[in-house]
Amino acid sequence: FISIDCGLQEVSSYSETTTRINYISDATFIDTGESKSTSPSYRDKYQRPYESVRSFPEGARNCYKINVTRGNKYLIRASFVYGNYDGPDKIPEFELHLGPNLWDTVRFENASDADTDKELIYVPLRNYIHVCLVNTGSGVPFISALELRPLPNASYKTESG
Repeated sequence: FISIDCGLQEVSSYSETTTRINYISDATFIDTGESKSTSPSYRDKYQRPYESVRSFPEGARNCYKINVTRGNKYLIRASFVYGNYDGPDKIPEFELHLGPNLWDTVRFENASDADTDKELIYVPLRNYIHVCLVNTGSGVPFISALELRPLPNASYKTESG
């Protein structure tokens, strides 16, 4: 498993107390963005990976590069908990890309309940993937956690006809 706490201080890691999942800092996967903490009033509602975010006030496109095994199947989950990390309680909207391809648009209903997960199953053609946050002019993109779970190649098999 690869479990990345986005915004966690460099060279840090921990085991989340509820899930026992080991998280590592995102600092080795990206060299842009700013590490920010969510507002203390949100911390009781969420697990530790959602206490920090990496935000991207600079640049139109900021990408994580994560090494994977080419040809293996992965469940990729990107998690977003706004937690008023920037103060104004004004939630952004932005795009999430896997490499050059649009994965999804990240939208929130309201600032007090601004959390969402985006998941997909992917078989990489290279030995790395790029997960990118793209600024569409509707606020600063951010991310809380990024998780990759290898799946048995027999999972979610499709029949070719």
